[in-house]
Amino acid sequence: MKKQTKKILINTYHFYPDITPRAFRAFELTKEFARQGHEVTVLLPKSDYDYSNVCQKYNFSVDFVDYKKSAVDNATNVPAAPKEISWFKKIFRNILRRPMYCLFPSGRSLKFYFYAVYKKLKKEQEAYDMVLSIAFPFDTHIGAAMAFGANKQFALAVKVADYGDPLYKNPAFPKCPLYYWIDRFIASRFDYITIPTEKALPVYMTFKPKEQIKVIPQGFDFSEICRADYQKNTIPTFAYAGTFYEDIRNPTILLENLYNLHQKNVDFRFVIYTKTTNPNNMKFLHRYNLLLGDKLIVNNMILREEAIYELSKMDFLINMENLSESQAPSKLIDYGLTRRPIYSFDQLNFSAEVLMEFFNADYSLATVVDLEQFDIKNVSEQFLWFTGEKLK
Repeated sequence: MKKQTKKILINTYHFYPDITPRAFRAFELTKEFARQGHEVTVLLPKSDYDYSNVCQKYNFSVDFVDYKKSAVDNATNVPAAPKEISWFKKIFRNILRRPMYCLFPSGRSLKFYFYAVYKKLKKEQEAYDMVLSIAFPFDTHIGAAMAFGANKQFALAVKVADYGDPLYKNPAFPKCPLYYWIDRFIASRFDYITIPTEKALPVYMTFKPKEQIKVIPQGFDFSEICRADYQKNTIPTFAYAGTFYEDIRNPTILLENLYNLHQKNVDFRFVIYTKTTNPNNMKFLHRYNLLLGDKLIVNNMILREEAIYELSKMDFLINMENLSESQAPSKLIDYGLTRRPIYSFDQLNFSAEVLMEFFNADYSLATVVDLEQFDIKNVSEQFLWFTGEKLK
């Protein structure tokens, strides 16, 4: 029996060619929905990127929120030293940090994006079977939730809020009572909440019944993956791809252990792919870049397909787990696709002994990734289930 064609609106801030898990989420779902014959429109902030070719290739359309998005900064790959600031400015910045995050949880550079989304969707004339809003930033959900109450065109659409990380009880943010009410408001306007990992379920059950919260993992099209023909490196060579965070994904313990090995004349090569233009990210690496010399190679982020190819050349990969019960790094999927062994740990549970086992090609404690659940065909079907459920 032929499936009924659905009309789908995907509301997202991050999209191709951005290199973020949220961009991957939105782009992969867009391509798969369109491949199945559904009519897909992606709502994005304005940018300098020309989407005409990619829209034609994958058969979807884009619409734009009147909000200018900064161009992707692919500046130098060389990590710059963090800027020195006075003790007075440090204290003043820390005092302001909490109220600023409470007012702008998505960051000051994104302030009032939620209102731009609201204005755009309030005037929407099309009727959709499903509206899928993807956060981060949380402004996508807030703006859509406001518009649902102001525009009757959305009355019959199933409304899904897809979260990567939570807002309320997010350990990466200062505690703020306002977050509780923001998440509660979002939950009241959306029919369903989707999350990529079951670990986050208790957080969202504060706002939504369990039966209206669905765990749907990140999804990718495995058919487009290209791997290198792996050959063992002459010295232990391993890599990490992703971002660092002070509170939940701090690499200091790993880097300090590598420095200890360096002092003992142990040879190795640690390759990192990260956002080198982000000072908060780079502050962890600058000191060790000097201490480890050519044993630490720091590169700027590259496109996901290129990253998987480069990572497949490594002897093993480093996965830093988030120090949080409600967050899980999506990079494990890409790591699994490389078919290279994975050493997983968090900043409070690191074993130098296990690391040395990996150095000696003993991968018996490697993390195993079940890739089938991440196949975009399976993931897209779980989202399309919402449209059938709403019509019953």
